[in-house]
Amino acid sequence: MNWRKHAFLLAHDAIGSELRGHYAEFLASARWSEKRLEKLRAARLDALLLHASKVVPFYRERATRPELAAFPILRKEDIHAHFDTLMEPSLLAEFRASKKPRGYSWVEVKTGGSTGTPTTVIHDKDFRDWGRAGRLYSQWLCGFPIGTPFFQLWGSMRDINDAKDSTQKRVLNSLLQVHPMNAFLMDEARMAAYLSEIGESRIDHLMAYVDAADQLARFQEKSGKPMRPLKSIMACAGTVTDEVREKLTRVFGARVHNKYGSRECADMACECAAGGFHIYATGIHLEIVDDAGQPVPAGTTGRILVTLLQNRRFPIIRYEIGDIGALSLAMCSCGSPLPLLERVEGRISEIITAADGAYVSPVFIRHVIGVTHNDGSIERFQFVQTGAAAYTLALQLDTALPAERFAQIVAPLRSDLETVLGAGAQLEIGRVADIPLGESGKFPYLRNLHQFR
Repeated sequence: MNWRKHAFLLAHDAIGSELRGHYAEFLASARWSEKRLEKLRAARLDALLLHASKVVPFYRERATRPELAAFPILRKEDIHAHFDTLMEPSLLAEFRASKKPRGYSWVEVKTGGSTGTPTTVIHDKDFRDWGRAGRLYSQWLCGFPIGTPFFQLWGSMRDINDAKDSTQKRVLNSLLQVHPMNAFLMDEARMAAYLSEIGESRIDHLMAYVDAADQLARFQEKSGKPMRPLKSIMACAGTVTDEVREKLTRVFGARVHNKYGSRECADMACECAAGGFHIYATGIHLEIVDDAGQPVPAGTTGRILVTLLQNRRFPIIRYEIGDIGALSLAMCSCGSPLPLLERVEGRISEIITAADGAYVSPVFIRHVIGVTHNDGSIERFQFVQTGAAAYTLALQLDTALPAERFAQIVAPLRSDLETVLGAGAQLEIGRVADIPLGESGKFPYLRNLHQFR
């Protein structure tokens, strides 16, 4: 065991985390038989369903029996409307009192959501550890296990606001050898600097938002800046199309690993070096269903439902995450018994450009509005680019929110958006009573009308 891995795991042991055990299970599961893995998955699913149907009010009222098919599909609007009753009574008491147990415990997780509507869930202690272990296992699958240096082309509001991470986070990132690059700030000067940093280093791995990595590759081809080949790219938070995969491979000379996950569900699947898109079945159960909620055959595209097997205090069962994909019945040549996704089609966000033409990550738009500046008052938003440097932001807020509070939300939100959109950006922010669904029946949180003129 290298010293960085040893120190990283010891740091988590010290705070009462069970990360070490979950990570060991992830690594061991790659060598299990298919029968052993299925037995564990089934046992955890059965235990979760029995527990939820007896203890958790939301499911006690709706699940007629402790079998998966008897549980309702959980939609984002259900989480919004029934947040309290999705908790175990003991967790609800702690949450209402704002008093966590001493030490390492549950955490509230908020996501901006690909629809623009914020969703809040609770990760209990066990799932926090499982989720962290899953992220480390994704790195392992992509060829850079704990302690192997890697670039992280990721969004950071702290950089934009000149703030610093906590001492604990800086220490842990140092042990993981994370070399950050801000995906929320990607004008040509910064992208040139990122390419120079990659080219001048000996680091062989990149973790990145799909759209940010794609834009960096586009800039490299446009600029002709020499590029040293990498060994692997973990592509996250977006849809890895064949076109994007081919481009990233061509520009960076790397094996592209598609990783599927979300803030509310953690890492759910990742491609190994042999190309298998492995589902993390020790803690995740995925279903693919049609519009009527019925299972579809392997290879058939449908709606993805997610069940978290180890989040018992806030059970997330048959959660419609908002993506579409297909399962595979094949077994990977790597020998792992973990089941496979055939594909995740997801949603492809439209591209937004800053006033000077620089690329702006859709993840930035979603995060800064839906998470950073949302205390729960923003129910829905829609950001639209109407011209080369013209933008509108419609905010659908809690109807009880007074006008002065709206002004307090808008001022810092405008500042952060204009910092990235750049000098000359004309941004109109308005409060609206309702933001309708698009023609497809889905809600487009981000649109670029200018690029289609």
